[in-house]
Amino acid sequence: MSSLALMRWLEGSPERYDAGMRFITFGNVTRLHDAVANAAVTRPGDRVLEIGCGTGTVTWLLLGRGAKVTAIDQSPDMLEQAKQRIGDVSDASATFIEQTAAEIDGLPEASFDAVVLSLCLSDMSPSERAYVLREARRLLVPGGRLVVADEVHAPGGLQRFAQRVWRFPQAAIGWLLVGTLSQPIANLWGEIHGAGYALRSEQRWMMGSLALVVAGAEEEVEP
Repeated sequence: MSSLALMRWLEGSPERYDAGMRFITFGNVTRLHDAVANAAVTRPGDRVLEIGCGTGTVTWLLLGRGAKVTAIDQSPDMLEQAKQRIGDVSDASATFIEQTAAEIDGLPEASFDAVVLSLCLSDMSPSERAYVLREARRLLVPGGRLVVADEVHAPGGLQRFAQRVWRFPQAAIGWLLVGTLSQPIANLWGEIHGAGYALRSEQRWMMGSLALVVAGAEEEVEP
C-alpha cells in the first residue's frame, strides 16, 4: 500500500505486520479485509485467486467462507507465514505458489470465480497494473468477480490535503527503511474499466483514500 511501504520492513513477523497495518489505517484495514472476503466469496466452493497474499490474513478469511484459494506471493517468507496462519486447512482448500503477479499468465484460462488484489496494485507501475488486470480477466469465468482494495487519491481538496498530512511521516519512514515508495492510485476504477471490466460496487474508507472496487468480467451496464 503506497504510504505503507515501511510495512515491507515489518514482514518478518505476521503479528507485527498486522498490528502495524491496523495502526496506520486507524483500524480500517480490518473492515477492509472482511469486505474483500465477503465480496470475493458468494457461495462455498468458489475458486479464488489471491494475488499478493502476504501473511495470509485475507486467505484465512476466504477459507473461512468456504472458498478454495490459490494464494500467490513473490516472498517465500510471507508464504511460509501465511501457511502457518491457516494451520491445518486441507491442501484441497488452499494452494500456495511463490511467484510474482506478472507470472499469472501461466495459470489456465477461466479457472477462477474471483480474483483478489488486496493492497498490492499500488506497488506496481501503471503498465504492470494494466497487464495484471487484463490477465486477471482472462482467468475469470464468465460472470466472475474482480475484487480490488487499495489506497487511492482522496476525493476533494480537503480530504486530499489530509491524506498528504497523514501519509508524510509514514512515507518518510518507509523511504528510510526500504528506499522506495509507491503512490496512491489516481483513477483506480478508470484503470479497471480500461481492462474490460464492468463496475459492480465501490466502497470507501479513511475520507475516501482507501477503496474497495468490485467489478464483473462479463459485459454489463454500469449502475
